[in-house]
Amino acid sequence: MNGLVPPNSLEFESIVIATCLIDAKGLKEVYRIIGDNQEVFYDPKHREIYRAMCFLISKNDPVDIMTVIRQLKNANELERAGGDKYIIELTIGVSSSAHIEYHVRIVWEKYLLRKIIEMADLMKTRAYDDKTDVFSVLDYTEKQVSQINAYLSGQKPIKSFYDIHQEFLEYVKSKTVPGVPIPFRKLHEENQGWQNSDLIIIAARPAMGKTALALELGRHAAKNDYPIHFFSLEMANIQLHKRIVSNELGISANSIRKKRFSDHDLEKMFTCGDLEKLPFYYDDTIFMWEEIKARARQVCEEKKTKMIILDYLQLIDTKRKFSTIDRVTFVSRELKMLAKELNIPVIALSQLSREVEKRPGKKPQLSDLRESGAIEQDADIIIFPYRPEYYGIETWPDEDDEQSTEGQAMLITAKNRHCGDSEVIIGWKAEYQRFYDLETPTYEYTKQTPTATPQEAFGGNEESMPF
Repeated sequence: MNGLVPPNSLEFESIVIATCLIDAKGLKEVYRIIGDNQEVFYDPKHREIYRAMCFLISKNDPVDIMTVIRQLKNANELERAGGDKYIIELTIGVSSSAHIEYHVRIVWEKYLLRKIIEMADLMKTRAYDDKTDVFSVLDYTEKQVSQINAYLSGQKPIKSFYDIHQEFLEYVKSKTVPGVPIPFRKLHEENQGWQNSDLIIIAARPAMGKTALALELGRHAAKNDYPIHFFSLEMANIQLHKRIVSNELGISANSIRKKRFSDHDLEKMFTCGDLEKLPFYYDDTIFMWEEIKARARQVCEEKKTKMIILDYLQLIDTKRKFSTIDRVTFVSRELKMLAKELNIPVIALSQLSREVEKRPGKKPQLSDLRESGAIEQDADIIIFPYRPEYYGIETWPDEDDEQSTEGQAMLITAKNRHCGDSEVIIGWKAEYQRFYDLETPTYEYTKQTPTATPQEAFGGNEESMPF
């Protein structure tokens, strides 16, 4: 430490400990903020006293001067705590818990400063080690800094039922459901938008339009002022941009590819001021999971990202040595954890196995998820875009009036933690490589988990009901 004294505030520590000894309300407030973390206190005597208090709390015993002194005696720690005389002297001049939250916050912030110094020292040591992977150092640093920022902003690492219920009541009072908007009405109605911390998997065989669907979801969200970060591991940024320009300005993808533009096309491209301001951020330069995770955290902080899209899951590599299946399993789990950490929806594209091609109708199902059953386990929502027209199937199955599949696609929600499975028809414009919402869907199906009424569940009459 070069002779420097670590950050501390012994005066406020004394006030906090004294308040806990004489005022149950003050103790409750202190415990709410710092829990049973005795390391918050810099003075070893204060750590021992607070440890004794936490032990008494765990036993549901009263906490006061005499019970704390007795507990310290029983644990043979009274001398390390300064003795009974020191403990009694602490309480002199302290009469209430007024301003205790302010006092304990100062103690808490000094503790965090010490943790920052400790973290910086560890970073320095790891950085000097030639065997240390740079991304593991960055990952450790970002996690620690993120946790410290959360604490400083008033968040707590553990939340009680009361804390969560207050959040729930705020949710109930809100007039709208907070979710990233979805461009397809049926899907948006079912999910009320993509929800924070959800992992959404979009899986299909090649040529079904996974990337086109992901771009449509991202473009729609960005147009509604939800910043989007699109990680492309397969296509270059400029290729993605060409598709968005084609969709947004109504210029055929073929015209853009061959550079055959009408004067009207050129005018639209050079005067699209609103499109240039779209909060849509491309990223096609990184493939390692450790780098992707670090970049996602950085951009989320800088650009206030509201949703991340990755194209696609099986192409994500990692510094760790895994078999293909184990790597996909690892990345799948990490994607879910990233969605929870950043508290935003994460959409990841995924390939399906060739088993789809062997099945009559070519309709995908969950068992077709390629290389890892962990994807099905980790995902909150799994959607299969399905275009039977691509396979030469001219009419929709299970339809009495043989509705044509021309220019149409189906979004099959095969898993949804929040509501039932569903199938909904949307439009497909091959000229623009774009999915769009139909004004009047020709076919849709929703499969909800069957639920019985209270009367049915208890035998069909009110007398048999337990309440």
